[in-house]
Amino acid sequence: MSDVLNAPKRILIYGVGGVGLAIARLLNDRGWPVVAAVNRAGAKVGKDLGSLADAAGLAGIIVEDADAVNFSDIDADIAIIAINDRLKYNAPHHKRLLEAGLNVICVGGESSYPQAVDLELSAALDRMARANGVTFTGCGLWDTYRVWSVKTLCGPCTLLRGLHHRSVTDANRFGPEVVRLARIGDAPESFDQGQDSTSEPEKSIYRVFVHQVVASLGLTVTSVTERQEPVYFDEPVHCPVLERDIEPGFCVGTRSIIEVKTKENVTALAEVDLRLTQRGEGEWMSWSIDGNPAAEMRLHGLDTGHATVSSVVNRIQDVVAAQPGLVTIDQMAPMQFQPNPISITQKVAELV
Repeated sequence: MSDVLNAPKRILIYGVGGVGLAIARLLNDRGWPVVAAVNRAGAKVGKDLGSLADAAGLAGIIVEDADAVNFSDIDADIAIIAINDRLKYNAPHHKRLLEAGLNVICVGGESSYPQAVDLELSAALDRMARANGVTFTGCGLWDTYRVWSVKTLCGPCTLLRGLHHRSVTDANRFGPEVVRLARIGDAPESFDQGQDSTSEPEKSIYRVFVHQVVASLGLTVTSVTERQEPVYFDEPVHCPVLERDIEPGFCVGTRSIIEVKTKENVTALAEVDLRLTQRGEGEWMSWSIDGNPAAEMRLHGLDTGHATVSSVVNRIQDVVAAQPGLVTIDQMAPMQFQPNPISITQKVAELV
């Protein structure tokens, strides 16, 4: 019976951009049944998912128009949505999926901890998921590397004064929208004008995981502040997404500096670079704990693109098994290595 319960779930892919296709390929490689794919109206609608993802095992799945499809007609257990980082943009799509009785994993950064973005909207998502007996979760790269790693470091502490996080993420891995958000190619005066305009500067998604970490430690958040500053190099660096070199003096990315303060006088500071990387420079991140005991951790050689995709796939069983409602990743157990479920599928076939 446990083999049947643990068998791969039927999956709907919502959004067939770079991340959605990478998730589809990994699901195919690991034997998970992708049963449908949808996308916004455009050139990809009507195309074969196998061709788009370069995966023969996905051949025959035709990408449908997300606005026209009836999700209740799709025989799926869970939908993976990869279209945007912003909660308000994704919310109407989440609503349709939840009301159709589908569990939902959203790769969007703000969905990891929607309470930090919009309390009213996060409460609505929770109500919809509960009413339909399904679970809503946001996850991706942040799961282990930005949330659970520091929670584990803090576990032995009997005193905690502060947290400090640093990271470098290569914007090229995530396409044109991320390159735009990172302000890559902007002249200094252009960046300054954006910061000084009368409209509120566009907030980064990174403030969300810092808020999430602090709240998940049982601390009471009293304020979250953020400022962004440009990053420059002394030498030109190529940006494949823009198909041009970024010369010295032009912005190669953005550093988000986030500070979270708490009622308990614990302060979390994060300095997150979303930018191009120089020759020989890899992605990395670090956490340091000011407490008793103190601790430091630094992760090198990260492939944030693959880690985002693999974290989603390795959370599927946890999400399907979770209680109905909005369940954030910090409320689940730490992510576990997932053996290839193809072997499980074979065992189920033998039982039948």
